[in-house]
Amino acid sequence: MGLTIALAVASTAIQVDRLSSAAKAAKREAALRARQLETQKKQARLTALQQHNVRMNNLKTFIGMNQALSGTIGRDIGSDRSLKAIIDKAKRETSVSVDRARVQLAGEQAQRSFSQRMATMKGNNLARAYRYQAFGTIIRGAYQVDRLSDNKDVTSI
Repeated sequence: MGLTIALAVASTAIQVDRLSSAAKAAKREAALRARQLETQKKQARLTALQQHNVRMNNLKTFIGMNQALSGTIGRDIGSDRSLKAIIDKAKRETSVSVDRARVQLAGEQAQRSFSQRMATMKGNNLARAYRYQAFGTIIRGAYQVDRLSDNKDVTSI
């Protein structure tokens, strides 16, 4: 009977070890996913900054072209209302474009942050479930050993 009890204890230990390893793996996977999402957030911020710089450079180029054009046609950009209106409109449109891009980035970053928290939470929950399974396996193993030590039937366990 000693061999049977030893096998039951070993089986329980192996199952507990397997479940503990699965719990650790779930936490590592969640941490990797969270880091991946953090990297995506940083990349999105960089992309948004680059797009902002492109918009500002386009506006600067447009204003410079209009100033050069006004000098070529002999009009004073400070007193010519039509050229001033064109430049002001370009500034307003650029401002609106920048604001929209900022709002869009904020929404995307909020979604990424949410996904990051969800990945961590899922990993923690999965790890907790594995730990509960391991605890149940210990209880079941102890019950099995108790039944074996009393020479009772363990096929129903």
